[in-house]
This record gives sequence, structure tokens and C-alpha cells, in this order.
Amino acid sequence: MGTKLVTIATFDQVVMAQMAADALRAGGIDAVVTDAEVVSMDWLLGQAVGGIKVQVREDDAERAVVELGRKFGDDGEGFGAEYDEGADEPEPDDEPEPAAGCEDEPEPAAAPVGSRDEYARRLVLAAVFGLLLPPLWFYAVYLFLNAAFGEGELSDYGRNKLFIGTFVLALGFPMSLFILYLPFFILYMFAPV
Repeated sequence: MGTKLVTIATFDQVVMAQMAADALRAGGIDAVVTDAEVVSMDWLLGQAVGGIKVQVREDDAERAVVELGRKFGDDGEGFGAEYDEGADEPEPDDEPEPAAGCEDEPEPAAAPVGSRDEYARRLVLAAVFGLLLPPLWFYAVYLFLNAAFGEGELSDYGRNKLFIGTFVLALGFPMSLFILYLPFFILYMFAPV
């Protein structure tokens, strides 16, 4: 009778998954890392397979979660640096004061992936490369539709990119038609009468 394995943690990077598995093994818990090879070969498949998984026996699952929390912190803040359980968080009074005359200016938030500005930025790239590789033009049309009619606000930067991308997209339209109708043209020319 086999022992059922359960996933206790998933990671995007092989190194972090190996660190977690090694920490579990050091704590006396048998652990395996799965799907590391798939994600290493093609990182785009990481979402499809659910990331790189650290698995343990079903009986050891609760103990393994506690061990990972003890070793790396509940939110994984210990990955990348040695996590010291006894270290206190710095007090707000311990933070250095800003230099005189310097005010804290909020940094502009990066546009989230999938926002209209991001679609507009990718539209320009896809439309330009679509001139060189015409099938990419169809992906640029998808990006155009998301940038032009998607949800959310479109900044001035996004409007400029949308304008440029639309212009380049229009240049690629004849080539896309050529690709669409080329098979029919070939069949028409070489079809027996």
C-alpha cells in the first residue's frame, strides 16, 4: 500500500523549493520536490502545472508546515536571508530621519500586468514585430482591443502607445490579409480544373 503525498508549498523558483525541502529533511521529514524539471524547461508551464511543489507524506503534513514556518517565517520572509527567530522588528523610532529639506515623495505605482497601459505598451512591440513576423499581427489585434476597450483608465502614456500601435497595426493589415488568403490562392491556382 502506497503512502499518499500532499503538497504543502508551491514555488516559482527551483532554488526556493529545494531550500524548503532541505529544511524539512534536516527536521527529519521526508520531502520531495515535483515539477521542477517541467518549470525549468519552460517557465511558462509553471502556471499550468501549479508551480514547483514540495510534497510530504500525508501523516507529516501538519508537522512540515510548522517546520517551514519555524525555519522561514509564516509568510516566507526567511527565504533569501537567514531568518533569525529571536530578532525583533525595528521600532519606528529606530528608522533614520530624512535629510533636512527632503520630503518623502510617493513613488508612482507600477501599472499592474493586464492594465490598459500595459496592453498598449505590448501592442506597440507586437505590431512592430508583426511587420517582421506577420502571424504576430493577430496577437497585436488582441492587445489593441484590450488597450482600446478594456476596463480601467488609460494614461497619456498609454494613449500615445495606443496611437503608435494602431498606426503600425494598420501598416501590417495588408500582410495579414496576404497570410490569410495565401492558402486559398494556392489552392485556386493549382487546383485541377
